[in-house]
Amino acid sequence: MANHLDRDQKSGLFLVRYEVFKPGVAGGYHLHLNLSVYPPTRHVSGEAIITQALAQPVVLRVPVQGQYEQAGNDIDLFLTGRPLLQAQQSSHILPPQFEDFFFDGLLKQGWKAAAGSLARYAFLHNGRWVEEVGQDIQLERELQNAHKALNLA
Repeated sequence: MANHLDRDQKSGLFLVRYEVFKPGVAGGYHLHLNLSVYPPTRHVSGEAIITQALAQPVVLRVPVQGQYEQAGNDIDLFLTGRPLLQAQQSSHILPPQFEDFFFDGLLKQGWKAAAGSLARYAFLHNGRWVEEVGQDIQLERELQNAHKALNLA
């Protein structure tokens, strides 16, 4: 695994996975971001999965895309998304689609998402908007362990 967390990287594509949640809140929403990052254009795309500790835990699964900006050692990440439409049998014109997922986060110390990395996100669920503010962002544990083992942290 190359040092894909280098904030000065100007080429290549790399993958990151984050968990976004409020520590200590039982039954709260939990956002999983699986993202691919393309530094030359600062483009980010992937999937957002929101779960909750209920009988039907998956609340939303949506393709996302966006961009990022660097501010010193930190990264501001902005994503939007909307669910894919199911294939339709008829040739009806589909209504315009609007984003129903918004995310903005501050990744401390770049893609490592060190302590203090925070996010705000909102999503449309059953016809109403749900907004989560002040959520912690953490690099997925599996990636954290791999980075430590390879001296990338």
